[in-house]
Amino acid sequence: MLLTVLLATSPALAAEAEPSPPILPDARFALALYCNPRCDDEVLDKLDDALAGIPSDESFSEQVASPARIMGIGGVDFGVPDADFIETFGPGIENPEGLQKSEMVVLAWFASPREASLTTLQVAHAAFAEAAARSHGWVEDLDTQLLFDAAGWRARNPRGPITDWFVVEELPMAEGDPNLRLVTRGLRRFGDFELVVEGVAPEAATDVGWVLDAVSETLHPLADVGPEVPVDTDDARGLARLSVATPREEDPQGPLLRVRFAGEVLVDAGPVIAAAADAPSAPPPPAPQGPPATLEEATARVRKDLVDLEAAWATGLPPGDVLAVNVPFRTRFGGMEYLWIEVARWQDGSLSGTLVTEPTEVPGVRKGDMLNVRQADVYDYVYRRADGSRSGSLTKAFR
Repeated sequence: MLLTVLLATSPALAAEAEPSPPILPDARFALALYCNPRCDDEVLDKLDDALAGIPSDESFSEQVASPARIMGIGGVDFGVPDADFIETFGPGIENPEGLQKSEMVVLAWFASPREASLTTLQVAHAAFAEAAARSHGWVEDLDTQLLFDAAGWRARNPRGPITDWFVVEELPMAEGDPNLRLVTRGLRRFGDFELVVEGVAPEAATDVGWVLDAVSETLHPLADVGPEVPVDTDDARGLARLSVATPREEDPQGPLLRVRFAGEVLVDAGPVIAAAADAPSAPPPPAPQGPPATLEEATARVRKDLVDLEAAWATGLPPGDVLAVNVPFRTRFGGMEYLWIEVARWQDGSLSGTLVTEPTEVPGVRKGDMLNVRQADVYDYVYRRADGSRSGSLTKAFR
């Protein structure tokens, strides 16, 4: 799908002075290892040995000159994740009950020059992977709050896409303001700027997430960052204007860049599609048209069918007929999860309805929630008639 998006702040914000981006920050991140009930001496000794390539320090300077780490040990007073936290930030981890019974947490803060960020992350990742395996423990990425069991943490690839290593947090703009501030967390581990977009309408949050992915990918390899940067990635294409933002108390530490973007969001309706077990199952469309031969043909037919369905909706569906649409949502891990929404309202290119799929990786939404989505974001549909016949689900064969 091709979506056009213009991200801009309010006139009051636009009137503020916009200093150029500062020098790139150094790299910093933090990890925690939870043990049940406690980490034994062998685990601690092996962890210390594995981290020996990152010298221990008592504090970090404002701008570090070489890789360093600070280690500590905490107990239950540090805060052990409860069931709700685990469900939100660590869905699918094994033995969540064991994690809740942890009595000891090993903490590590890391800092390095930007050019040593990847090496530092690789050493820390490998050391904590081994420690988690030895102790049957769990690792928390303290920058993103994401939780992993030993196997899940080991499977993460420090050399993988940076979009796998940060999250986009949705924060309120101000009391009484329905709009949001979207702030990244986790980019500084690579010596990159954290990014913020302000004044985001809730229904535009998914598009803005794609933009922040694209801007982060564009800035990551740059040695210098100017006030305007062309963006051309799989997620978005356009021009990003960057300026220094004043951090709030709840924002991540370090330089924060405000992003204003004019261009297109390129939503890849391709192979990364989560199965929607709770969604209606539909057979292929009846002859003579037959099932689509390619994904491209399927998505084109969905677009055409939506035009007809919108017209039918405007005149009123027959009693007992139900329409559900399949829409991509940004996951906490930077990917996509496709969810089904039973439509209750459709007007001016906007659809509202009840979420009928239980999300597994999309934070902040649950089955039964009322959601608003754009018609342009719809990936597929199912139309179930009162007589039991169905049409739609044209992309099902390509999932």
